[in-house]
Amino acid sequence: MRLRRRAAVALTVALLAAGSFTLFAPAGPAVAFSSGGLFIDVQVEEPAHLVARGAAVDVPLEITCNARGQVDVFVTVTQRVSKGVAAGSGFASFGCTGGGQDVTVRVTASPFGKAFIRGNAVIEAEVFGCGIRICGSETDSETVQLRR
Repeated sequence: MRLRRRAAVALTVALLAAGSFTLFAPAGPAVAFSSGGLFIDVQVEEPAHLVARGAAVDVPLEITCNARGQVDVFVTVTQRVSKGVAAGSGFASFGCTGGGQDVTVRVTASPFGKAFIRGNAVIEAEVFGCGIRICGSETDSETVQLRR
């Protein structure tokens, strides 16, 4: 009986400690991919701009990399629109400069869904590149304001 009570108390203390760590731990941006001399990072910027009355969205990104040659960037946008969903994807390749660079990727709405509208949307971006002996990728996901 005494052993059960101690186990229950220990479990409660452990759960409270884990919960408080989760609650009070500092939240920050995702850590960039860094390994074997390769460094890649992507950050979704705000605001994104509607194009052609919502047929597409221009998504601003900040990419930092030292990959050899080019990196590939894949971006998706998802937005709740009335009783449906507007969604789309876009792809682009960029050369690495060794530092941070601002780029824009155009994401076209799916022809089977709705057009994008002003308001919040979830934007996810993934960048992929290779160094001398290693390849890697990094992602970022943000809720961003879509504007005209």
